[in-house]
Amino acid sequence: MPHKVSLSRLKLTDFRNYAAAVLALDGRHVVLTGDNGAGKTNLMEAVSLLSPGRGLRRAAYGDITRVGAPGGFSIFAVLDGIEGEVEIGTGIETDEETTARRLRINGTPAKTADELTDHLRLLWLTPAMDGLFTGTSSDRRRFLDRLVLSLDPAHGRRASDFERAMRSRNKLLDEGRFDPSWLAGIEEQMASLGIAMALARQEMLGLLTRLIDETRESSPFPSASLQLAGFMDGQFSRPSVDLEDEYAAMLAESRYRDAGAGRTLEGPHRADLIVHHREKAMEAERLFGPAE
Repeated sequence: MPHKVSLSRLKLTDFRNYAAAVLALDGRHVVLTGDNGAGKTNLMEAVSLLSPGRGLRRAAYGDITRVGAPGGFSIFAVLDGIEGEVEIGTGIETDEETTARRLRINGTPAKTADELTDHLRLLWLTPAMDGLFTGTSSDRRRFLDRLVLSLDPAHGRRASDFERAMRSRNKLLDEGRFDPSWLAGIEEQMASLGIAMALARQEMLGLLTRLIDETRESSPFPSASLQLAGFMDGQFSRPSVDLEDEYAAMLAESRYRDAGAGRTLEGPHRADLIVHHREKAMEAERLFGPAE
C-alpha cells in the first residue's frame, strides 16, 4: 500500500485574502464550506503549492500576495509525508529584484522544487478542468504529466531538460547556425529525454487502462479508452535505444523544415491524450457541448 500522506498544520501569511490563517488537521478527510469568496479555493491553492509548479491556478507568484501586504506571501505546512514527518515552507519576498519562489524543507533551503516530490505528490481536479477534453492538447499533456509525476518524480526534470534543449536547438536553427556537431549533440539529448518522457506517459496510460478494465463492471461511470497520438504512434513496443536513434534521425532530417517553421515540429511536446467513450465509440471531445 502507498504511504498515506496527510497535513497536520497549515499556516498562511499574506496569501490571497488571508492576512494570517492557521489550520490544525488530524489526517481525516476535510470538507471546506463557506460563502462565495470566503477563501475555500485559496486554501486549496496553498496546498497545491506544496508541489512543483505554480499550483492549481497557475498564477504568477506576484499575484498571489494579499493586496496591501507589505511583503510577499508565505506558506508553512507540517505533514506526515512519504519519508515521515516534514516541515515545508515556501513563498516569495517582493522586496527582492525578482519574485522567485523560495523553498525550505525542514529549515534547509531546497535546491529545486522537485525535492518536494520526495515527501508528497499532489493531483487535483477542479471545475475549471471540465474543459480538459475540449481544451488544447497542452492542457491534456500537462494533466497527464502531473499524473506521471505522482509516480515518477524524475519525469518533471526530464521534461524541463527536454524543453531547455529544444529551445537551444530552435535558437540555433533560427540564427542559421547549422553546425552539424553542435546540433547532433543537442538532438541526441532531446532524443534520450523525449523517448524517456514518452515511455513514462505510455506506462501511466497502461496503469490507467488496467484500472478502468478492473472496475468497469462495478463503476457507475462510463468507461474510457486512452491513447497518445501525435508522436511515433504505435512504436513504443520497440527497444528504447531504437526509438532514440529514430527520433534523433527525425530531428536531423527536419532541421531546415523546423527552421522555416520557427519551432520543432516532432516530439513528445506535440503528443495529445485521446480519450474515447467505449460504449458509444466516440471521442470524448464530441460528447461535451455547451450544455454538458
